[in-house]
Amino acid sequence: MIDYKEKVLKELGDLSKEKINEVIDFIGYIKAKDTRKARRDKKIDAFGTRDNVLLSIVGIGESAAPHDLAQNHDKYGYGDL
Repeated sequence: MIDYKEKVLKELGDLSKEKINEVIDFIGYIKAKDTRKARRDKKIDAFGTRDNVLLSIVGIGESAAPHDLAQNHDKYGYGDL
């Protein structure tokens, strides 16, 4: 099995100080993103989304493409008109 920490450290050894700072920033971004998602999921679960159709679509704007829900809400809500 690959030791990922050793692999990351090896890769970092080849980078400039500026690039290492970019990697550190990216790690911070990933952690913050996971924290936000966990908080959102916890908050949504507290409302019992299974019983509430409107709460079940919370976060739909953060989904993958297409990102045109505001412009095409009728299309997605009612099908092709």
